[in-house]
Amino acid sequence: MSGQKLQQGDHVSFLDEVGRGVVLRITRPGFVLVRSDEGFELEFPIKRLVRYERDHGDQLYRITDHQVGMVAANDILEEKRRKKPAVRPGKTPKRPEDNSVAEVDLHLHELVEDETRLEPGERLEYQIRYFERALESAIRNGKRKLIVIHGIGEGVLREEVRRLLQYYDGVQFHDADMGRYGSGATEVIIHRQR
Repeated sequence: MSGQKLQQGDHVSFLDEVGRGVVLRITRPGFVLVRSDEGFELEFPIKRLVRYERDHGDQLYRITDHQVGMVAANDILEEKRRKKPAVRPGKTPKRPEDNSVAEVDLHLHELVEDETRLEPGERLEYQIRYFERALESAIRNGKRKLIVIHGIGEGVLREEVRRLLQYYDGVQFHDADMGRYGSGATEVIIHRQR
Protein backbone atom coordinates (compact mmCIF):
# COMPACT_ATOMS: atom_id res chain seq x y z
CA MET A 1 0.00 0.00 0.00
CA SER A 2 2.80 2.39 0.78
CA GLY A 3 3.91 2.32 -2.86
CA GLN A 4 0.62 3.69 -4.25
CA LYS A 5 0.71 7.12 -5.85
CA LEU A 6 -2.26 9.43 -5.30
CA GLN A 7 -2.96 12.53 -7.35
CA GLN A 8 -5.30 15.46 -7.06
CA GLY A 9 -8.84 14.37 -7.97
CA ASP A 10 -8.42 10.68 -7.04
CA HIS A 11 -11.38 9.14 -5.23
CA VAL A 12 -10.34 7.38 -2.03
CA SER A 13 -11.84 5.32 0.79
CA PHE A 14 -10.51 5.41 4.34
CA LEU A 15 -8.99 2.20 5.70
CA ASP A 16 -9.65 2.80 9.42
CA GLU A 17 -12.89 4.77 9.11
CA VAL A 18 -16.19 4.67 7.32
CA GLY A 19 -16.42 7.06 4.41
CA ARG A 20 -14.67 8.31 1.35
CA GLY A 21 -13.46 11.50 -0.26
CA VAL A 22 -11.48 13.21 -2.99
CA VAL A 23 -7.78 14.06 -2.87
CA LEU A 24 -7.33 17.85 -2.99
CA ARG A 25 -3.52 18.02 -2.92
CA ILE A 26 -0.35 16.50 -1.53
CA THR A 27 0.54 18.40 1.64
CA ARG A 28 3.89 16.84 2.51
CA PRO A 29 5.69 13.60 1.73
CA GLY A 30 3.37 10.66 2.52
CA PHE A 31 0.32 12.86 3.33
CA VAL A 32 -2.58 14.26 1.31
CA LEU A 33 -5.45 16.65 2.00
CA VAL A 34 -8.82 14.94 1.42
CA ARG A 35 -12.27 16.50 1.23
CA SER A 36 -14.64 13.91 2.70
CA ASP A 37 -18.11 13.36 1.25
CA GLU A 38 -19.42 15.20 4.33
CA GLY A 39 -17.42 18.29 3.26
CA PHE A 40 -14.60 18.16 5.81
CA GLU A 41 -11.03 18.77 4.70
CA LEU A 42 -8.71 16.40 6.54
CA GLU A 43 -5.06 15.45 6.20
CA PHE A 44 -4.47 11.70 5.92
CA PRO A 45 -1.38 9.53 5.55
CA ILE A 46 -1.41 7.96 2.08
CA LYS A 47 -1.01 4.50 3.62
CA ARG A 48 -4.46 4.89 5.31
CA LEU A 49 -6.23 5.52 1.99
CA VAL A 50 -7.30 3.26 -0.87
CA ARG A 51 -7.96 4.61 -4.36
CA TYR A 52 -11.12 3.31 -6.02
CA GLU A 53 -12.80 3.73 -9.36
CA ARG A 54 -15.71 6.13 -9.04
CA ASP A 55 -18.24 3.98 -10.89
CA HIS A 56 -17.46 0.98 -8.68
CA GLY A 57 -17.60 3.05 -5.48
CA ASP A 58 -20.87 4.68 -6.44
CA GLN A 59 -22.43 1.24 -6.79
CA LEU A 60 -21.31 0.41 -3.24
CA TYR A 61 -22.81 3.57 -1.77
CA ARG A 62 -26.03 3.78 -3.79
CA ILE A 63 -29.15 3.81 -1.59
CA THR A 64 -32.70 2.97 -2.52
CA ASP A 65 -35.81 5.17 -2.28
CA HIS A 66 -36.99 2.92 0.54
CA GLN A 67 -33.83 3.65 2.52
CA VAL A 68 -34.25 7.38 1.93
CA GLY A 69 -37.83 7.13 3.21
CA MET A 70 -36.71 5.29 6.34
CA VAL A 71 -34.06 7.92 7.10
CA ALA A 72 -36.63 10.70 6.61
CA ALA A 73 -39.12 8.95 8.91
CA ASN A 74 -36.43 8.58 11.59
CA ASP A 75 -35.56 12.27 11.27
CA ILE A 76 -39.23 13.24 11.76
CA LEU A 77 -39.52 11.01 14.85
CA GLU A 78 -36.32 12.45 16.30
CA GLU A 79 -37.59 16.00 15.74
CA LYS A 80 -40.87 15.20 17.52
CA ARG A 81 -38.96 13.63 20.40
CA ARG A 82 -36.82 16.76 20.78
CA LYS A 83 -39.87 19.04 20.85
CA LYS A 84 -41.53 17.16 23.72
CA PRO A 85 -40.66 18.70 27.07
CA ALA A 86 -38.54 16.47 29.23
CA VAL A 87 -40.34 15.14 32.27
CA ARG A 88 -38.22 14.52 35.31
CA PRO A 89 -39.07 11.33 37.18
CA GLY A 90 -41.38 12.00 40.11
CA LYS A 91 -42.57 15.32 38.73
CA THR A 92 -46.01 15.93 37.34
CA PRO A 93 -45.81 17.32 33.81
CA LYS A 94 -47.12 20.83 33.54
CA ARG A 95 -50.44 20.92 31.77
CA PRO A 96 -51.48 23.65 29.39
CA GLU A 97 -52.94 26.55 31.30
CA ASP A 98 -56.73 26.48 31.52
CA ASN A 99 -58.05 30.01 32.04
CA SER A 100 -61.29 28.72 33.54
CA VAL A 101 -59.46 27.06 36.45
CA ALA A 102 -57.89 29.01 39.32
CA GLU A 103 -55.44 27.58 41.81
CA VAL A 104 -54.58 28.78 45.30
CA ASP A 105 -51.83 27.36 47.51
CA LEU A 106 -52.59 27.95 51.20
CA HIS A 107 -49.21 26.84 52.54
CA LEU A 108 -48.05 29.70 54.77
CA HIS A 109 -44.60 29.90 53.19
CA GLU A 110 -46.39 30.67 49.88
CA LEU A 111 -48.51 33.45 51.43
CA VAL A 112 -46.18 35.40 53.74
CA GLU A 113 -42.49 36.20 53.72
CA ASP A 114 -41.89 35.37 57.38
CA GLU A 115 -44.46 33.05 58.91
CA THR A 116 -42.77 33.24 62.34
CA ARG A 117 -44.29 36.71 62.79
CA LEU A 118 -47.75 35.16 63.06
CA GLU A 119 -48.98 33.60 66.29
CA PRO A 120 -50.22 29.99 65.94
CA GLY A 121 -53.88 31.12 66.14
CA GLU A 122 -53.31 33.85 63.57
CA ARG A 123 -51.82 31.44 61.03
CA LEU A 124 -54.99 29.44 60.45
CA GLU A 125 -57.11 32.59 60.42
CA TYR A 126 -54.79 34.18 57.83
CA GLN A 127 -55.00 31.09 55.59
CA ILE A 128 -58.82 30.97 55.84
CA ARG A 129 -59.18 34.69 55.01
CA TYR A 130 -56.84 34.24 52.05
CA PHE A 131 -58.89 31.27 50.85
CA GLU A 132 -62.13 33.29 51.11
CA ARG A 133 -60.64 36.11 49.01
CA ALA A 134 -59.42 33.61 46.40
CA LEU A 135 -62.85 31.93 46.23
CA GLU A 136 -64.67 35.27 45.91
CA SER A 137 -62.24 36.31 43.18
CA ALA A 138 -62.74 33.03 41.28
CA ILE A 139 -66.53 33.44 41.44
CA ARG A 140 -66.35 37.11 40.40
CA ASN A 141 -64.01 36.33 37.47
CA GLY A 142 -66.24 33.54 36.13
CA LYS A 143 -63.90 30.64 36.85
CA ARG A 144 -65.49 27.20 36.69
CA LYS A 145 -63.07 25.56 39.14
CA LEU A 146 -60.84 26.51 42.03
CA ILE A 147 -58.12 24.13 43.15
CA VAL A 148 -57.33 24.70 46.83
CA ILE A 149 -53.96 23.30 47.87
CA HIS A 150 -54.09 22.95 51.66
CA GLY A 151 -51.60 20.16 52.23
CA ILE A 152 -52.04 17.06 54.32
CA GLY A 153 -50.78 18.03 57.78
CA GLU A 154 -53.21 17.32 60.61
CA GLY A 155 -56.19 18.13 58.39
CA VAL A 156 -57.30 21.24 60.31
CA LEU A 157 -56.98 23.61 57.35
CA ARG A 158 -58.69 21.12 55.03
CA GLU A 159 -61.66 20.79 57.38
CA GLU A 160 -61.96 24.57 57.82
CA VAL A 161 -61.91 25.09 54.04
CA ARG A 162 -64.60 22.46 53.53
CA ARG A 163 -66.69 23.80 56.41
CA LEU A 164 -66.70 27.27 54.83
CA LEU A 165 -67.60 25.87 51.41
CA GLN A 166 -70.83 24.45 52.84
CA TYR A 167 -72.12 28.02 53.29
CA TYR A 168 -71.65 28.95 49.63
CA ASP A 169 -74.54 28.42 47.21
CA GLY A 170 -73.62 27.20 43.74
CA VAL A 171 -70.41 25.36 44.65
CA GLN A 172 -69.58 21.69 45.01
CA PHE A 173 -66.30 20.28 46.27
CA HIS A 174 -64.39 17.03 46.43
CA ASP A 175 -60.80 15.77 46.60
CA ALA A 176 -58.71 17.11 43.74
CA ASP A 177 -56.92 14.87 41.21
CA MET A 178 -54.74 12.56 43.32
CA GLY A 179 -52.31 11.98 40.47
CA ARG A 180 -51.56 15.67 40.15
CA TYR A 181 -52.01 17.07 43.68
CA GLY A 182 -51.76 14.06 45.98
CA SER A 183 -54.22 14.01 48.86
CA GLY A 184 -53.56 17.60 49.94
CA ALA A 185 -55.97 19.50 47.68
CA THR A 186 -59.68 20.14 47.23
CA GLU A 187 -61.36 20.87 43.91
CA VAL A 188 -64.20 23.41 44.08
CA ILE A 189 -66.64 23.39 41.16
CA ILE A 190 -68.33 26.77 40.71
CA HIS A 191 -71.74 26.72 39.06
CA ARG A 192 -72.63 29.87 37.12
CA GLN A 193 -75.42 31.95 38.55
CA ARG A 194 -78.11 32.81 36.01
